[in-house]
Amino acid sequence: MITVTTSRRADPLVRRIGRDLAFATGGMYVTRGKGGLSHPPFSEGTVLVLSRDREGIRVQLLDGRTESACLTFLSVEEGARDGPLRSGLYTGDEDLFACLSPGIPVSREQGLHGALVFDGVQGRRISLGAGT
Repeated sequence: MITVTTSRRADPLVRRIGRDLAFATGGMYVTRGKGGLSHPPFSEGTVLVLSRDREGIRVQLLDGRTESACLTFLSVEEGARDGPLRSGLYTGDEDLFACLSPGIPVSREQGLHGALVFDGVQGRRISLGAGT
């Protein structure tokens, strides 16, 4: 089970990306509020914690209670989906694919160099430009 949440004081963009990411992965979006990450539903399965820092959008991958990776995406592009809805995440970056593939539905696709792309709710397509 994949659970997506945000930092405690997330801005609207980070919350929107979190909801879309949960939708794309078939996971569950949970508003964190004042709750810690040691309580259910965050204590089991794969947890993605989104936040914003000076560099961009940060995604922490937690496997149970252990951080398995921390990714920073330098750019965010939101656009209208121009084709059928696709589930899962897509990337052309082999390192990003290797990092995400053990616990998250991700596929490799040509032409997506350094980006993570997924379809969200309300006809959105999100593209996150990778930095780390």
